[in-house]
Amino acid sequence: MFRIHIGSITEQGLDLDQREDAASLPLLSEVAGEAEVIFNHPIHARIHARLSGKTVLIDGRAESKVRLPCSRCLEPFDINIDTNFSGTAVPEIPAMDDAAAVDDIELAAKDMEVIVYSGDYIDLGDEIAQQIIMSLPFKPLCRDACKGLCSRCGADLNQTACRCQPQDEGGPFAVLKTRRFPKRPK
Repeated sequence: MFRIHIGSITEQGLDLDQREDAASLPLLSEVAGEAEVIFNHPIHARIHARLSGKTVLIDGRAESKVRLPCSRCLEPFDINIDTNFSGTAVPEIPAMDDAAAVDDIELAAKDMEVIVYSGDYIDLGDEIAQQIIMSLPFKPLCRDACKGLCSRCGADLNQTACRCQPQDEGGPFAVLKTRRFPKRPK
């Protein structure tokens, strides 16, 4: 697990170099189960943590290799993931029972985008998994020049030319191809 032991952080900070299987991170397991994403290499994270009072300032980098299907030709391909991240970890604050606090607006930790910890450890598993997920391309392409699949016969146009007859595509401006416009006088 990607965890920082708070007692191990010195004045110079703490550097960690850890590798974890993607299957050990619930968010990545969920993504792999829902989409056709295969994490075929462990997640490698390099983390630097430093103390500022009870707050822990975290900087890091996460890397992995992922297999995704191309959004045009559907062939699987590997992509390198390399993302930098930073965060702030704060100790958990006990809930208040004061009746006056009901009228006050209180921000939760998730609203402030901080990592909340209790005890002696900070768990960065979810934070690193979120960074990996955000680094996945929205529309993965095996290469920029991917031709995709034929929309009629399904042939992979990167491998072979399809035998479908070209079809005149009608569109909102197709009528302009046949329209003759008068010449303007000079």
